[in-house]
Amino acid sequence: MNPVDCAYAPPGEYVKDHTFVFHEGWWHVFSISGIEGFCHAYNGNEETISWSISRDLVNWQMRGHVLHASQREGAFDQHEIWAPFCFHAEGRFHLFYTGIVHPHRPMEYRKIGHDHRFDWRGHRETQGLAVSTDLTDWTKVSDVASGLGIPGRDSHVVRDDARGRWLLYSTGPRRDNLSEAFVSESSDLRQWAFLGTCARFPDFPGGTAVTTESLTVMKHPLNGRWIMLANHHYALSNDPTRFPEEAVRTYDLSHQGRATEIGFAGEIIQHDGRWFRSGVIGPRDFWKLGFTEIGWNADGAFHILAPSRMVG
Repeated sequence: MNPVDCAYAPPGEYVKDHTFVFHEGWWHVFSISGIEGFCHAYNGNEETISWSISRDLVNWQMRGHVLHASQREGAFDQHEIWAPFCFHAEGRFHLFYTGIVHPHRPMEYRKIGHDHRFDWRGHRETQGLAVSTDLTDWTKVSDVASGLGIPGRDSHVVRDDARGRWLLYSTGPRRDNLSEAFVSESSDLRQWAFLGTCARFPDFPGGTAVTTESLTVMKHPLNGRWIMLANHHYALSNDPTRFPEEAVRTYDLSHQGRATEIGFAGEIIQHDGRWFRSGVIGPRDFWKLGFTEIGWNADGAFHILAPSRMVG
């Protein structure tokens, strides 16, 4: 099986922000649970996380839903659950997520997609954490009211061994046509200190998502520097807490002389010795999970070896 043949969404759902864990010979994907054809402004939508498993990244089995909205007044995740990020450390799995308070979602019976009115009154986004030993039974461990107590959404966590710390990257606000990325640090994955803005990426013409949503930060496999990979741009740095604006570049998305697409909310994984970037691809509110096979460039990000079959 070739992962570029993947075109998956759980039955009746779309795939959006997602995360992968490889465990006991299986790939697990956790993704925002959205009902196909409905945007997240609808009541009942994006209120839990979908869980699916696969051995080959092509054939997936939907196994259910985990990590639900609290539905408790005063909780930081009262109404919705967004943007999971999962990894194994210190003997357990850690699932970071964004809890949403969204008290004004007008009832809409028509299926009108993103034409549904979005009422921002009282809307609040807060990062939280749940832990598990088996990827199925999750316990929320962050503060009920304040979550992790740091700003931003769409958590991404990496280990900075040189400083003996964990770094958490998150999506900041959009100001002056620039999307900000935040960074925070921790020694134990529970208590976090906000360090500030670490990157500012420009808008991308025709882009389907905010540039700094669902970031990936890692050590570049070829040159060993830190690389921040966003929806449309990337930046290299020797300092994982600062990716200067002058270092920001756009991806080269050409393949065999033609422009192609990699989708948004991407994650970077390695499977059978090959590198892939996942992406959310397809019509709005009918998105599916796809994979692009990539090769790394020593002086930049990556080049496309094989595009997702969903984009040709």
